[in-house]
Amino acid sequence: MQILRGIGAGAGRSSGRVRLIRKLEDARNLEWGEVAVFRKISRDMLPEIRRAGAVIANYGGLTSHAAITLRELGIPCVLGTEVATEVLRDGMIVTVDGKTGGIYRGVMDWVEADDTPGFHETATDVMVNLNFPWLAPRVAEFADGVGSVRIENMVIETGKHPHLLLKEGKLAGVLEMGLREVLEAFYPKPVIFRTFDIPADELTHLRGSFEARERNPFLGIRAITRDLKESEVLMAEFEALGNLLDSGYSNLQLKFPFLRDVEEYVSAVKLLEESGVTPHRDIMVGASVETPSVALQIDELLEAGADFISLGLSDLTMCSLAADRRSTRVAGLFNLSHPAVLGLVKNVIAACHGAGVDVYAAGYAATSYMLVRRLVEMGVDGVSTSPDKILRMKYFIARIERSLMLRGAGRVE
Repeated sequence: MQILRGIGAGAGRSSGRVRLIRKLEDARNLEWGEVAVFRKISRDMLPEIRRAGAVIANYGGLTSHAAITLRELGIPCVLGTEVATEVLRDGMIVTVDGKTGGIYRGVMDWVEADDTPGFHETATDVMVNLNFPWLAPRVAEFADGVGSVRIENMVIETGKHPHLLLKEGKLAGVLEMGLREVLEAFYPKPVIFRTFDIPADELTHLRGSFEARERNPFLGIRAITRDLKESEVLMAEFEALGNLLDSGYSNLQLKFPFLRDVEEYVSAVKLLEESGVTPHRDIMVGASVETPSVALQIDELLEAGADFISLGLSDLTMCSLAADRRSTRVAGLFNLSHPAVLGLVKNVIAACHGAGVDVYAAGYAATSYMLVRRLVEMGVDGVSTSPDKILRMKYFIARIERSLMLRGAGRVE
């Protein structure tokens, strides 16, 4: 019997005993296979809930950091239920369907046919996003590279705020260790390191935190804007990159996230050069297009020397439609396929190809078959999907490419 429904955030189905998580200490006491139930998942809890058999939360959406990370870990999750912490009680046995968003009383079984028939080569690169370095050896054989190494969880797992790690002289070392594990697993395939990007509210529980409360952290001080204001953190990131380049990892690349203006890209590249790393020669340096302002300045960004472009459709949609990607109340407005969003994407792809620059899509959009079809038809050079979707996405894209070839030859499948 279905007792709740929310937003299915992926990664299959699982049954288990409910444990309500009200604070970090509850998350630390979580036992393997239990169904963790939250009001809201804070990022500092993510390392603890790797033991969960499934995750349920009152708040959150498909493109939240929690959903992205849980899909990567292969943990079924249902978000945006609004009332899970009121309806569910400790000890209840429930089944969580991460595909449909249904939550059922008791244990339920499903049988599904395998929809990943074999390994397929594609003209479109199929890369992977990674939040946890230890996943790299498991997926390196199948992915064409890493579209985003997200360093935030490397820091959060230490339990310390980035500024405390910096004060202790450990920040560059923490990043270097995690990145080295990924680079080693994927060598010589490209590994794209994304500089620090985390909303302030997800840093508040870390030791040494000094974060001020922001009403809408996703539109607050974050990503490259924050790194440029706190350049000592950015320089520590560059120190880790320099050490890895000196070690011979020629497959390492760099991108700056959530640019609000092209000048931020220019300023970040200057700091990289000051750190002793020569941009575009020692390392390819790209940019993530996640705001309409930068999408509309794509020609200027390419003129500034961006070596590649990454499309972040979740943030681009949030900023284009003025719909907070974490809010359940405006979830119905959050449409990654909105004509305004796809219009911006189409223009970016055309500009990049005109300049001879590769462009790929990363994040949640690269897990949606409908969106990936549109992106491949637009001519995107690659997609960077979640670890659990690599083989399915290769198979899916191979079919799309074959269909496009047949259409071009005047035949229809």
